[in-house]
Amino acid sequence: MTSAEAPSRQPARGLLVFGVLFAVVIVVAAVVGAAVALRGADASSSGGEVSAGKLAVGHCVDGLRESDDVAALPVLPCEQPHEGEVFAIVELPAGPYPGVDKLGLQAQQECLAQFEDYAPSSVADDKVELFYLHPTELSWTAGDRGVTCVATDPTTKRTGSLKG
Repeated sequence: MTSAEAPSRQPARGLLVFGVLFAVVIVVAAVVGAAVALRGADASSSGGEVSAGKLAVGHCVDGLRESDDVAALPVLPCEQPHEGEVFAIVELPAGPYPGVDKLGLQAQQECLAQFEDYAPSSVADDKVELFYLHPTELSWTAGDRGVTCVATDPTTKRTGSLKG
């Protein structure tokens, strides 16, 4: 009868070992996943791509010259050569979609006012141009009122921040 009991205990021990190993694998995967997520959270230091709606003041970006429809941009440290620097995020007032021309004018006025505060020493620099990302008609109807203001030099990539 002893020989009949032994086989019934082995599968239970095997399941226990399997369960422990499976739990260890899950914990290791969670830790690795969290580390990857945290590394990607600060794209300014890792050189990752950030969606236009997630850009922040102080981010230095590339990819401005590649497309008229910017959904995401590579963000990199400002000490590296870059095409532009995000200097303001402004919210336009609620209301019906103003149209591309009026929206562009509003964005331009808001960005210019913010740039004078962010980088007063760069306002007179003829090489610096303002670039802005603004809502599309579709995103406006979904509640997007954010304008991302970017200072850029279309002639060359810059190194360092314009802030001053």
